[in-house]
Amino acid sequence: MINNLSKRLTDKLLSNGTITEDERELYIYGFFMLLSHIMYLILVCIVGLILGCVFESIIFYIAFQFIRRYAGGYHASTEVKCQIFSTLSLTGCIVVIKLSKMYDFQTAALAFSIVAAVCIFLLSPLDTAEKTLSEKEFKYFRKISWLILFIITAAIIISYVLKIKFLMMPCCMSLILESILLFSGKIKRQSQKVKSN
Repeated sequence: MINNLSKRLTDKLLSNGTITEDERELYIYGFFMLLSHIMYLILVCIVGLILGCVFESIIFYIAFQFIRRYAGGYHASTEVKCQIFSTLSLTGCIVVIKLSKMYDFQTAALAFSIVAAVCIFLLSPLDTAEKTLSEKEFKYFRKISWLILFIITAAIIISYVLKIKFLMMPCCMSLILESILLFSGKIKRQSQKVKSN
């Protein structure tokens, strides 16, 4: 769906002479990323609105997108699977954020976040078989992902100490989800290597 719309938008620019044929794939990818982010932000806002935690949902989505962009992780094999997995995982995290407003499990969330942070620190960045990172890119993405990880972890610890729940739980869930995606991506990458050998 998003891929088809990205192609249509790009082809419109191509037919208008705004871009060249050489730039087509780049624009398709750019539109795909932009439209995906907009769609998932709208989804997060709607789920947050329904559950009464819009602000926390937006914080979660922003923190998650920052760490995800540089740390990498699991990628579904098709666009439909990606949309289903993304919708379920984002919605699940927002449900946990909502539950944290009703029940006190901040200490458990802190413990899980520390484990998640260690996992992200060790596994990031994770490239894909389709787009492997060069050594220079790997070092750059690792440095940025570690910096973002440090900022989110610091926000979690400070908000835990100061009891700022609206900040703590969204940041916790961003790290927990990213660590799951990294771990899953690592397993998928290893199985692809085994199959290719």
